[in-house]
Parts: sequence; structure tokens; C-alpha cells
Amino acid sequence: MDQLEGKQWKVVSRLSGGRFSDVFKIERVVEGKESELRMGEPVNYSIFALKVVDPDECKPPHNIRNEIQILQKLEEHRRRSPTRRTNNVVTLVDVIYNNVEYGLIFPYYDLSLTAYIKKNIKTRSKFNLDGSISPERINNVPIATTKSLLYGILNGLSWIHDLGIIHRDINPNNILLANDKEISPVIIDFGISYEEPDNNGLESCNMKFTDIATGFYKAPELLLSKRDYSNKVDIWAVGILMTLLLSEDGREVFDPDATNSDLVLLSNIISVFGSPPTDWSDCVGLSSFEAMNTTFFKKPAKPLEEIIPRLFKNPHLPEFGPLRKLFVGLTQYENKHRLSAADALKLLC
Repeated sequence: MDQLEGKQWKVVSRLSGGRFSDVFKIERVVEGKESELRMGEPVNYSIFALKVVDPDECKPPHNIRNEIQILQKLEEHRRRSPTRRTNNVVTLVDVIYNNVEYGLIFPYYDLSLTAYIKKNIKTRSKFNLDGSISPERINNVPIATTKSLLYGILNGLSWIHDLGIIHRDINPNNILLANDKEISPVIIDFGISYEEPDNNGLESCNMKFTDIATGFYKAPELLLSKRDYSNKVDIWAVGILMTLLLSEDGREVFDPDATNSDLVLLSNIISVFGSPPTDWSDCVGLSSFEAMNTTFFKKPAKPLEEIIPRLFKNPHLPEFGPLRKLFVGLTQYENKHRLSAADALKLLC
């Protein structure tokens, strides 16, 4: 963006990009001033992340102006209620606009949760009975670290849910870490988030967009086109995240092709978690739900030992009981039985 030079910003590198935005690593010289993000400690250089979005390129539910409004609301609450603020939700540092594009400036974090898990996957040779050798992936994310990660994510969700915000895209790429030593996750990317009661006039509460969430992390009610869903869609996503963290190979519990089709994902969910109850109150009356009840054979849920196997290989650990209860509570079909973020936190305290 051409306004960067005027504000003494320097682009260091391009970090990532997608259909609707590009993200850059930037540097700022702050001569003789103090960085607001360093607790009053004077610094000469600071590293930040810059998200650049052309609003004309956004397609609903993506909306950069709404994202800015939501982030500014969160910043206002941080200032007004410092005792209730959280470090588990990204801070908006500044907004730049050049009459074409918006630039959102955030603190820079070194790792996504995806990258952190990848760093903790070891590959070794597996000798098969037929004499062949194949690579085997071993997930080495410590169970205690998994608990800390989940606590931080749920703490961030509890805060935004209390403020009437549904994130709508919880997945490991939208969870960042400062480094692989400090396990304090930060939720980012509010590009498709929803602010109650009507998303700033964009969506009524009972006609929300269902084309939200990423791949495996879509809640089952979204796949059945339920439009008056709640923040429990974020909670389901954390449950699926647990299947990744507690897998033996660092992969989610679903088949890879489930990311390409809502119907395949729904079939995978039923294969893993069993068929939803025929009187599922959240979806009774939806034509898609009634069709599902007549199309899919009834299936029982897989044993938890198969869904989150690494946890059950360590039943002696103090984290075993709380994480087991947490997973069951996060992955209930019925929204009234699916834990809130605040109640989920209590299991991890």
C-alpha cells in the first residue's frame, strides 16, 4: 500500500494470500517513542503483520468493513474493561485506507497452529509384513500442551461470545502462536465473523449465511442449512481441532476428500460421531434433515479410543479425565447439550 512509506512502514516479506486478502510482514521505525505492544519498553523497530483487502473483491460472507467494525468493538472493550480483556484474541493496531484497499495492522506472530503441529510431527520408517517400507507419521505434541492450547482458544472464544461475536472460522490456520515455546494461542481473522443481533445490518439472526467455516471444521447443523445457528458452531470446530491434536499422525479424524463436499463431510461426521437423534431439536423441520433421516443408514458412534487415540494411550495423565469430558461436551449434536466456551473452560481449570 502506498501509505506505508508515509507512516514509516517497510514491507519485509509476503506471508500468505488468499482469494480475498494478502498478508505481509512489515517493519516500523519508532524513533524516540514507545511501542504500545511492549509494555512501555522503548524500541526502535517493531515487526507487525499487515492484512490488505480490496473491499470490492470481497464476496459475502467476507466483508472487510464489518471485520474492522468488529475488531474496533473488541478494542473498545479492551480499553473499557481491562480486567476482562484477553490475550487470546488478536489486537488491532491500526487501520490504513488508500481509497482502494484497507490495510489492517496486527502484532506479528511467528507460527500458526498448523505450523506448530507440523513441527511436532516426526516421520519414521515402518516395516510392513510384506517386506515393504513406508513412512509413518508420529504426532509428538505433548498432551499437557494440548490442554494449554485448548484453554487459550476457549478463553478467547468465551470473551468474544460474551460480547455477542461468533467467529465462524475456527481452524488451525486461524490460531497463532508467538513461538513454539510460549503456548498462548491467539485467535485471528474475523473476516466472516458475525456480531449479534444482525451483523451490523448484514444478516438477520435467523437468516445467517451457512457458507462459513473451513473444511472439516463446519458444524453439522451448517451442513443441513440451519440458518439460525448460534455460537455453538465455534464450539464444534474446537472439538474437531481436538481430533487433530490428539491424533496419532497429526491429521483430523475425517477422510481427506471430506473437505471438498458438504455431503461427504456429513457422511464422515455420521460415521465418526454416529447418527444424530431423529428428534434433533436444532434441525427438526429442515427439509435437509428430514431427507438425511431417510437417506443415511443409522450408525453408532466410533469408540472415543479411535477418535482421539493419543489421549487413551495416556490414561494415567492428569489431563486424561478433563480432556475426555471436554471432547464429549464439545461434539454433541444438540446445541443445548454442546458446551459453551465458558463451561468448557471450567473443565480445564
